[in-house]
Amino acid sequence: MKRLSHTKWLSLFLILALASQALWAGAAFAADSISKLVLNKNEISLQVGDTATLSATAIFVSGTTENATVKTDWNSGTPEVASVYAGVVTAKKEGKATITATYMGQTEVVTVTVSKKVKSLTSDVKSLDLRLNSTQQLTITAYYEDGTSENVSTLADYTVAASTIATVTNGLVRGQNPGSGTITVKYMNQSLTLDVDVEVVRRLDADKSDVSLLKNGTSKVKLMATYPDGTTSDVASKAVWTSDKPDVADVINGTITGYSVGKATLTASYGTKTTTIRVDVDSTVKLELDKTSILLKKNGTGQLKLTATYADGSTSDISDRAEWSSSDEDVVQVTKGKLLGTDIGEATVFAKYGDRTVAASIDVEVPHRLVVSADSLTLQADANASLDLYATYADGTTATVTDSATWSVDHEDIAMVTKGKVKAFKSGIATITASYGGKTTTTRVEVDVPTSVKLSQKAVNMQSGDSANVTLTAYFKDRSAGVDVTDKATWTSSDEKIAEASKGAITGVATGAATITAEYGTRKAVLQVSVGELKSLTVSEEKLVLKKGASAKLTAEALYTDATKSDVTSDVIWTSSNTKAVTVDQGVVKAIASGTATITAQLDSKTVTIPVDVDMASDLSASVMNIVMDLNETRTIVLTATDASGAARTVTGDAEWKTSNASILSVSKGVVTPVARGKAAVTATYGGKSISIPVEIGVIDSLKASKTFFITKSGDQTQLTVTATMSDGTTKDVTNTATWKVAAYKIGSIENGLFTATGSGKTTITVSFGGKTVAIPVEVDTLKYLKTDVVKLELKEGQTANVSAIATYSDGSEDDVTKPALWTTSNIMIADVKDGVIKATGKGTARISVTFANMRTTVQVTVTK
Repeated sequence: MKRLSHTKWLSLFLILALASQALWAGAAFAADSISKLVLNKNEISLQVGDTATLSATAIFVSGTTENATVKTDWNSGTPEVASVYAGVVTAKKEGKATITATYMGQTEVVTVTVSKKVKSLTSDVKSLDLRLNSTQQLTITAYYEDGTSENVSTLADYTVAASTIATVTNGLVRGQNPGSGTITVKYMNQSLTLDVDVEVVRRLDADKSDVSLLKNGTSKVKLMATYPDGTTSDVASKAVWTSDKPDVADVINGTITGYSVGKATLTASYGTKTTTIRVDVDSTVKLELDKTSILLKKNGTGQLKLTATYADGSTSDISDRAEWSSSDEDVVQVTKGKLLGTDIGEATVFAKYGDRTVAASIDVEVPHRLVVSADSLTLQADANASLDLYATYADGTTATVTDSATWSVDHEDIAMVTKGKVKAFKSGIATITASYGGKTTTTRVEVDVPTSVKLSQKAVNMQSGDSANVTLTAYFKDRSAGVDVTDKATWTSSDEKIAEASKGAITGVATGAATITAEYGTRKAVLQVSVGELKSLTVSEEKLVLKKGASAKLTAEALYTDATKSDVTSDVIWTSSNTKAVTVDQGVVKAIASGTATITAQLDSKTVTIPVDVDMASDLSASVMNIVMDLNETRTIVLTATDASGAARTVTGDAEWKTSNASILSVSKGVVTPVARGKAAVTATYGGKSISIPVEIGVIDSLKASKTFFITKSGDQTQLTVTATMSDGTTKDVTNTATWKVAAYKIGSIENGLFTATGSGKTTITVSFGGKTVAIPVEVDTLKYLKTDVVKLELKEGQTANVSAIATYSDGSEDDVTKPALWTTSNIMIADVKDGVIKATGKGTARISVTFANMRTTVQVTVTK
């Protein structure tokens, strides 16, 4: 009985204790209820197979917070696209999913976008060689991990290292200015780099160096551009021609015209090269050789014929009467136009008649051009390489002369060369020279030369007697990691009375500033050392106003806390905010071009700035307000700049000239040359001012397309043509030269008027030419009806049925569109569908929808057990 009573009391005690604890916990819970649930992300973009971690933080009414990630209930609305467990989201397949996080009655959602994972990125070309203003379309292909691939040319991001060289729009590369650079292509997690050359011309040669003309006479000249790949092209009509005496002679599109008696020099510029032609205009007589250049073999012979043309148009062979001479008779001898090659070399043969002289270039087994297989080599010590040498003669033939040439190197301790075979010895730079037939070419050899070197510190502040250690790291093009070259580098101090340096050890000697230079393999890095605390830094000038080409010297003085002063001009870091206008080196400021810049002098933490103005104009005016012209004409604009003092001067040749549309016209030093019909503007910039002159070159009156509207189907092609009516009333088929565009690229594409339908819908084709535009509406897959062969189905669970979709087009034709149509289900738990195959998955009623060409119809499906 007592035992039973004890048990009852114990049970009663436990019940009271638990009740008390529950009451206490309930009170605590009420006092600390949740205020809101905060997730670290609201949106996530992943590729298939990637994961992302979500965290959940509970914020309570009391102000306390808790990491509730593990306690939170995580759910995915579409687990087949993205699943979630304890906050870790895993991307399963392409699509969108919504992640729901719930804790203590609070719910937050995260939107997840899953795309296919890019495995690699490729381009159809590894490098581009463009002509000026020409284009080339890149084809960028992304390969996904699921084995599929996609043309992403219009989706990728493009970056041009030298933005003035070329531009890229949706993979279309356009050459803007001559030069070389790189294009970086990036798409999702992958990237690649392509080299691009624009109008890189190796040589520019005119087929005539001297031309004699009668007054009002003409002469056609060829201008041959030689490109790095060895190809040549006559660019006489594309080059920019100038004449030092345009009233005597000038040239348009390669045709020289003599206007008045006298002599003139014509200059042709193309790409980055120039060449000149001397022109002699005579009203009474013209001398002309039948050849301007001849290639002879040693001891071989040749013949030149000299013809005189008189004012009445008559001509005469005066080879026997002219005075002939050779610039080097050891190479070529000449008698009455008959040539004899006596030794290998080059010479010029002159024919003089009266006060007129003409000349011809004679090569005796001399190469016209010498090309080495590599302009530069990058080698490691003890490595080998081979160079090949090619000689091109005046007759266009090419031969390998590697073994016959004379090879030399300027630093034999760095590298050695024998018949083109190169052996590298130690770090440094050497130049290999190959000579043959009076021609030479060079190759730069870099042996263990780093692309850059970097100090572990940029500046050191110390007191007299203190020391510090810095390291020098070298980075090489062919090595992924940097190399410590502290002990191998050469260390120098700008002032050893202030600071000393040896193998990275810096020692402060006396108060002041010094610059420590560490050099390794032609690369240098500088360290600014300040011994004693710097109080202030001053520069000798507060502002500079310079003319183009002028220079000025700035000095810098440092004041230290111990009251000592020091000239630190060579120790401060000098920089210019605009190096195109102003450069600075060791305090020497040079005015390069008109503009403004700020010079900055920095020593330790002290900085001083000096504004600089170069040839800035207060007003700019042009000789004409607008230009109206036609093809085959030129106009000259004279530009006048007025400075702040009111003084005016002609700056036509100094200004920067640009055209708003290089395909319409070109401009150089104020000379406007038409290229095609249309409207454009010429802009001149000088001294911070710009002026624009509108130019109109005969535009067309109207443009007419062969169709004003048409209907087609996906996969079909339709050829369109366009005719331009010119201002003189004539017509011209411009289908292949006009610009064609499709408003909706997903519906179709067009090239030279050939439209290819690729998708359903309505869009507009626009064609532009000569400033005129015509719009052509087009409809693809325009349907009249969309029907299925059944409208109701009764299936048992697990059964399948095939349903066909028939499209009736507006022209009355029909197609089975079961495969290309889009099939969807209202409830995948009752019925699923793919390409018209319906599968019963559970009891109930579902609606199957089929959509094609913006039309939709449904099939009612009833599933029983």
